[in-house]
Amino acid sequence: MEKAVRDMLRGYENTTHKVNLTGAEISTILYYLEWKVRELNDVGLEEDIAPEIDPIFAELQSVTDNYYAQLERWE
Repeated sequence: MEKAVRDMLRGYENTTHKVNLTGAEISTILYYLEWKVRELNDVGLEEDIAPEIDPIFAELQSVTDNYYAQLERWE
């Protein structure tokens, strides 16, 4: 692979991107992340992937938590 392409891909991987997801889509992603960690844990491999999943899960969960916290403030 050409160096310029590798550099461009590395930039993509390390850049924070804004995406538009519905609450249902976020819930689906969280569900499958939890399921995958449980599956890996059952076979003793959780530590192999959990460090990559944890920050993703935390970011998505914070979106959900913030949404419901705002709803509580409005009630």
